[in-house]
Amino acid sequence: MLHSLRTHLSALLDWLLPPRESDLVVRSLTKERLAARALYDGTLPYHDDAVKALVWELKYYGSAQAANLAGEHLAEILLAVAADEIGVPLLLPIPMHKARRHKRGHNQTELLCESALRHLGEAGGEGMFNYKKGLLVRVRDTQEQQGLQKHIRLHNVKNSMEVAKSAQVAGRVCVVVDDVSTTGATFAEARRALTQAGARSVQTLALARS
Repeated sequence: MLHSLRTHLSALLDWLLPPRESDLVVRSLTKERLAARALYDGTLPYHDDAVKALVWELKYYGSAQAANLAGEHLAEILLAVAADEIGVPLLLPIPMHKARRHKRGHNQTELLCESALRHLGEAGGEGMFNYKKGLLVRVRDTQEQQGLQKHIRLHNVKNSMEVAKSAQVAGRVCVVVDDVSTTGATFAEARRALTQAGARSVQTLALARS
């Protein structure tokens, strides 16, 4: 009865507020369907229309459904990373400049990390990572990387990040997470900032790769 009521309410909402095409695609996705699309390292191919819809819903709309599904997929990758490390690595989302954060209303990499941590906890992996939102910060509001050529991307993000508290990074293994990696320029800048702050090593993980 309750399920039927929810189904009717959902249909009514869709009629009143037609869902985005990307939202409809995400609704059709499952953990298994995502896993079937994954590359050898677990990263998802951004050129796949379903993966692109997932990323867009997470990035531009902060969709809870997209965050839950993407986080569940990322949790599997993080489990493998944690198994190869001694101690508890720092988990750091790629930061967003405060001006862009204010405009968009959320940082998709934070949503992604927080969802993955919830799924790790449900799988018995609580405490595998030390999540530090706000430790790696964006100090310069850069142009959107999407659509830029590689050499421009590298220059665009150069010296755009820094570590807020170097003492918390010194000697630590850092795992940096982003939603999409194209040329690796953003990850390279994050690695520079963390290494300069004294990180022992820096690993980078993207949900999707183009």
